[in-house]
Amino acid sequence: MSERFERPETAGVPASAGAYSGAATGPEDVGRLAAQRGFGRLIDVRREISMTGALVMGIGTAVGSGVAMWLLSLIPGATSMFSWVHSVARIFALVFFFAMVWGIVMAVRGLLVGSRACFLFEGGLIAKRRTGPVAVAWPEITALKTVYRRNQGNEGKVAGYRVETPNGTAFAVPLVLVDGRDAFIDRIVGHVRALGRPIE
Repeated sequence: MSERFERPETAGVPASAGAYSGAATGPEDVGRLAAQRGFGRLIDVRREISMTGALVMGIGTAVGSGVAMWLLSLIPGATSMFSWVHSVARIFALVFFFAMVWGIVMAVRGLLVGSRACFLFEGGLIAKRRTGPVAVAWPEITALKTVYRRNQGNEGKVAGYRVETPNGTAFAVPLVLVDGRDAFIDRIVGHVRALGRPIE
């Protein structure tokens, strides 16, 4: 799967701490859709990094890396280009260059993707995306597919699960382990298993 996740803002916060401590129905558009679909009580929410967070992190990294590259260009100015100072400076400049590119990509992606969250209700899930909230009742889920990480050093590790429906609606929920478990994902898996749907 090519699904990619940002670091969820709920990382380190137990998802099993009980009912969601925010508004009783979530944001206004989410609450309205949940009421229309008869989803009942909001149990929990899983947030990915917000658009603001992505912009701050991306722009901050890009600007900081750019400044660091400029400062490095000043250090070896009076020394021979074959000196060890030049060699070390080139290595660090390369690192900061890639960090700057990553920051720019992060900021642009934040603008394009926007803030994302998944709300878990008694009657189903609502995924909030830039285009608006999407509701899926438990019986509408046809499959739950595992999404694996592809970044270097984490290949093959589970990143989350993709919820699929017969009408083509699909969205991924990131995995956040706390003490080896993720109560948010466990609830989804429990409902899907109870319906006899495949978990791949």
